[in-house]
Amino acid sequence: MTMEILFSEFDYERAKDYCASIENFSVKLAIAYVVSIFSIKFYMKDRKAYDLQIPLSIWNAILSVFSALGFFYTFSTFLSVARKHGFSHITTHISEVYTDKTCGYWVFLWVLSKTPELIDTIFIVLRKRPLMFMHWYHHAFTSYYAIVNYWEENAHMIWLVWMNYGIHALMYGYYFLRAIRVNVSPKVAQTITTMQMIQMTIAILAQLHVGILAFTTTGPYAVTFRGWFIGMFMLTTYLALWIRFYNISYYNNGGKKYVAHMNSNVKKA
Repeated sequence: MTMEILFSEFDYERAKDYCASIENFSVKLAIAYVVSIFSIKFYMKDRKAYDLQIPLSIWNAILSVFSALGFFYTFSTFLSVARKHGFSHITTHISEVYTDKTCGYWVFLWVLSKTPELIDTIFIVLRKRPLMFMHWYHHAFTSYYAIVNYWEENAHMIWLVWMNYGIHALMYGYYFLRAIRVNVSPKVAQTITTMQMIQMTIAILAQLHVGILAFTTTGPYAVTFRGWFIGMFMLTTYLALWIRFYNISYYNNGGKKYVAHMNSNVKKA
């Protein structure tokens, strides 16, 4: 079914039905994901870390290119619809960004891509890198959020889709360069983290906009309470975690992540 819907002409209604059919599976997958990564982490405790440079480089390159294409196809249509109908309309109504054969398909791909992105964590635990709560929590949650908000027709999600595509294109490109051991300024990582926080803030504001309209007026808006609540909970917790990470990495103790990154580059030079 997944292959069939991916490689046939895009149909928004069919894509929604498919996401509705896999909602329960996405919950089970999230649980299996958490159990698996901690099981692998335990298994690797007294074992030598795998290098995995080549597969990691390929993986990051694929995700960077995929995300860049997703940003190109979704952002251009997003701007076109926003110019025609306004930003409020695009946030509160299902428009061409969801139904268009090309843009809509890439929005659907974004929803589905949150599942294979779980592989990121497998690389972390097999390479015995630090496994942060913010990492596995956001991977486990995002897929469920995307599936529910997509099939329940929560129009506000489009803001997160195109922004996330754009940031991931840069982020995975950065990871690719690091994986092939290219010296990259630590300012790049700091900038990407800043962009992630801005992304979450904008997405929260978009949800607040449609939420206020839905609760104070009687207009027909493409929003459900469940999808809206899941989105607000997810985004606010993500933002809090990213702010904490930013402070620890770049401010507390003289910015230990920044210093460690600088030292790493010096050793490679």
